[in-house]
Amino acid sequence: MITVYGAPPTRALRVVWMLEEMELPYELRAVDFARRLEDSEFMAASPTGAFPALRDGDTRLMESCAILEYLGAKFGPTPLAPGINAPNYPAYISFLHFGETSLAAPLNVTVGSRFFGPEAERENFGARLAVAKSAALLGPLSRGPYLAGDFTAADISCGWALGLGHWLGFHDRLAPPLQAYVARLAERPAYQRAMSRAQPLV
Repeated sequence: MITVYGAPPTRALRVVWMLEEMELPYELRAVDFARRLEDSEFMAASPTGAFPALRDGDTRLMESCAILEYLGAKFGPTPLAPGINAPNYPAYISFLHFGETSLAAPLNVTVGSRFFGPEAERENFGARLAVAKSAALLGPLSRGPYLAGDFTAADISCGWALGLGHWLGFHDRLAPPLQAYVARLAERPAYQRAMSRAQPLV
């Protein structure tokens, strides 16, 4: 049985969404964020203490996009993870990592400032710049129905980042085609099943 450490709507949503799309059995394992370093089972899967992590038998992984690649490689072939010789592989692999490294990662600054910083620092320069930088990168995402032609794990990666942007309040900056893209993702039954596993953010 696959075990996912963490739960939607955190980055664990990417992993759960992929598992739901692939119709793979799994279980969610709650981890107390404040006490995670004391949780030996979780730390064995994620030595850095970062969410999410995954255990599959003797295999343990961390980093949500790496886990998506693993699931596609181990349990494929699947259209969610095109092979290296597929025509859409370059777009797939590029946008799979774009969703985290270029879109979501800078927003960690905004999340940290707004929700954990002192009152006077919650809208500091770094927080505003991170939102502006991510919003400026969104143009290429509106070029077609999905990022690599058909729906792939790249859409799961970028879809989560867009959801984070919505939570941070810049959904209104999205062009109409991009808003339609977000709506298409939200209509997927696997996404809805994944979100039904969501736990409150604390």
